[in-house]
Amino acid sequence: MTPSDPGAGLAGADTTLVRRWNRRTVLSTLRENPQITLATMTKLTGLSRPTLSAVLEELTQRGLVQAHAPATGGSGRPARRYGFRATAGYALGLHFSPSKVLALATDLDGSITARGSIEMSPGTPAPDRLEAARELAERTAAEAGPIWTVGAATTGVVDPEGRVLRSSQISGWTGLDLTGTVSGWFDCAAVAGNDGTLAALGEKWQGVARYADDVALILSGHPSGQGMVLGGRAHHGRSGAAGELGRLLHDQTWNAAAVLDEAGRTAEEVFRSAAEGEEEASRVADHLAHHTARAASVLVSVLDPELVVVAGELTVGGRRFEQAVRAQLETMCINVPAVALSVLGDDVVPLGAVRMALDALEAKEYVRDA
Repeated sequence: MTPSDPGAGLAGADTTLVRRWNRRTVLSTLRENPQITLATMTKLTGLSRPTLSAVLEELTQRGLVQAHAPATGGSGRPARRYGFRATAGYALGLHFSPSKVLALATDLDGSITARGSIEMSPGTPAPDRLEAARELAERTAAEAGPIWTVGAATTGVVDPEGRVLRSSQISGWTGLDLTGTVSGWFDCAAVAGNDGTLAALGEKWQGVARYADDVALILSGHPSGQGMVLGGRAHHGRSGAAGELGRLLHDQTWNAAAVLDEAGRTAEEVFRSAAEGEEEASRVADHLAHHTARAASVLVSVLDPELVVVAGELTVGGRRFEQAVRAQLETMCINVPAVALSVLGDDVVPLGAVRMALDALEAKEYVRDA
């Protein structure tokens, strides 16, 4: 029985499920095969031509499919080709940290179309922070196009419904319904999660971790955090607190950000001076590698991942820092994975927020509701 065949005696609910399966099958095929013909889709999906035509018409009306002109130059009547229309809508990713708000918009395939940022004081009241973030989000969206879904990342613990359970770094943030707030800005569905976890998801999607299934990520500097991808999926945990090392980071031997604070220097200054041979800067650089490895060692020892990714401020340390972190891990863990530095820069967290939002939207075959 093909996916398009409802079979004998199926109830209305069953035929609805079949139609959903058909839509998902067609969307998946279009995403994987740009400018595909109806005949080829029939072979790949197992759907009949009438069923395919009906699904394509529905998806075209929703703006998700576009028909391309038939190819020329061959013998016989050229066949019309179909493709997924990634610019039908856009996703917005937001990253709330104590000192900054980042916004990034992509099309439905993840191509970045707009980005923006604003600096914030850590003590900025929550209503003022949200109002500034809303203005930034609207400006970013205006450069992109219609926003179909929003993902928000923040420091702290975020529950599965998108409410901030605990945030010690942003004033007035604990208890905030983050998904409800940002979804109202664009009258669309939204999701939210911890910034370290979503950084790991962003790295898996478009960064150095795209070929790894199990990944531990250290978000270094300001802000700092940790995140995990297990089996190719972001691991949030029961309450959203997975990867939160919590009180361990209050110990100076774990917190690389505290090393920079104590030194009163930026990571860029430290690594540049260390490369020039300054003894004190070299000592601080060694401590940064040690403390980064200490934070990673907990995740490595528990998860045994394929890859550790260091994202954030300390990536300016380059290859020497990467090698130093791995060397430190070898003194702490039985089986040390590969270590890599993120190449996504500030985009890593909002990209993860976008990916989480797109996953939720794709699960509904791009049906939008608030």
